[in-house]
Amino acid sequence: MFSVYDIQGRRFHDTLEKLNDKLSLKPAVKGKYSNDADVVSEKNIHSRSATKRNRTDEPNISNSAIEAYRQVRHLPQREPIYHAYQLMSYPVKAIPLDMSIPQAQRYFQQYKYQQMPVVNKQQRIVGMFSMSDLLQFIIVDGDHIHYLRDKKVADAMSKQVITTDPVSDIRRVAQAMQEYNLAAIPVADEQDKLVGILSRGDLLRAIINNPPLTIWS
Repeated sequence: MFSVYDIQGRRFHDTLEKLNDKLSLKPAVKGKYSNDADVVSEKNIHSRSATKRNRTDEPNISNSAIEAYRQVRHLPQREPIYHAYQLMSYPVKAIPLDMSIPQAQRYFQQYKYQQMPVVNKQQRIVGMFSMSDLLQFIIVDGDHIHYLRDKKVADAMSKQVITTDPVSDIRRVAQAMQEYNLAAIPVADEQDKLVGILSRGDLLRAIINNPPLTIWS
């Protein structure tokens, strides 16, 4: 299942087919944060893929949620399935909605990310913020670079963001990322809590490190 969030919170939650039926969403979402680099820094690529299966801080995804997803998708029990939560990066570093543009620039510089989910004070996802969004609020004056100090992340972020459920089949997630040209898709649970983020790099590492029949069951 997929959701769409904006500043007001979640306003859509349904299947990928129903999402695609919402044609008015495509121009607003597609391409807005699609061409940035992988959300994770390059230095974490090998270490995360090697240790992810042994981590003790895995998100608490209930068996009932997984079973409910299988029933909705009419998936037999005996076939192995990879869900989004098994491949996503977590915990997620998010950027506050009310952070100033100069602070956001230092935030990106500190964590070496190219894009981050945006959360409100209740830690609910409300948007997506990328380096390309940040660059729109920079003024270059000769050798000097100025940031618009009266602007905040809320003024520059993508106002709509597509997310997926933790138990979504990665094939469906990959299809959504391809159709909407997304470099990454945040993962949110039933309580709208941001629990992870799944990038193209995560999918590619899964293809490299797992037998094709396991992924494409």
